[in-house]
Amino acid sequence: MGTEIAEVIEVPPGLDRAWHTHGYYGSFSHNVKAIYQRYLGWYDGNPAHLWLHPPEAAAARYVEAIGGVDATVARARAFADGGDLRFAAELASHAVFTEPSNEAARGVLASTLERLGFGAETATWRNCYLMGVRELREGVFPTPVTASGASVAAAMSITQLFDSVAIRIDGPKAWSERLSIEWLITDADQRYRMELSNGALIHYPTERIGDADLRLSLTRPQLIGVMTTGAMDGVGVEGDVGVLKTLLSLTEAPDPSFNVVTP
Repeated sequence: MGTEIAEVIEVPPGLDRAWHTHGYYGSFSHNVKAIYQRYLGWYDGNPAHLWLHPPEAAAARYVEAIGGVDATVARARAFADGGDLRFAAELASHAVFTEPSNEAARGVLASTLERLGFGAETATWRNCYLMGVRELREGVFPTPVTASGASVAAAMSITQLFDSVAIRIDGPKAWSERLSIEWLITDADQRYRMELSNGALIHYPTERIGDADLRLSLTRPQLIGVMTTGAMDGVGVEGDVGVLKTLLSLTEAPDPSFNVVTP
């Protein structure tokens, strides 16, 4: 399995001596696991791993098996004192996911992640570890992103703009809705078709003009305005403009602030 390969794989001595093959930014271990997953997927072939409990449910069961949160924290501290920071972090994480407000559990996990972070050669791993420490000690901090995202949208392709809508569709809310929109991007001479059904939004470039609930003719800047603020100034409309309002009403605003090491 990928995790086992990452522990034992060796590279030729000549490559190992080259500074640019080390994990100052990326991670050799991480990359090996990613290659395994790319070709073989997440499943390692062990049926015991085929249908594991999600993190919170698993944590509660591990903590119960160990003898409670206090016992789990004590064992995590013992493994950390013995130098096995990886397993200490795993145990402490189970304790935190079982009782997120338990200060002893948060403290052991924070100190363990801090030691792992300070010892990490890879910058990305170090940042992950230390971000976890910050959350445990100071709480979740908002991610500094703009509310409208217009500056980000300007750098996105048309497909990416439509993707940004598709990933925010509230599936259960949109289950019973069906609609179709054709977009003619006049300054790019491109036509896209968008369809919503079964709570999923798909879109694709097309040269064929078909039946649609709504057709819009607009420039790329106008498209960004529609996507970010709903502005329709100067947009050519054919059909039911309420379809667009329905679509946008089915999206959820992204939440840039989220927990990393707490449930």
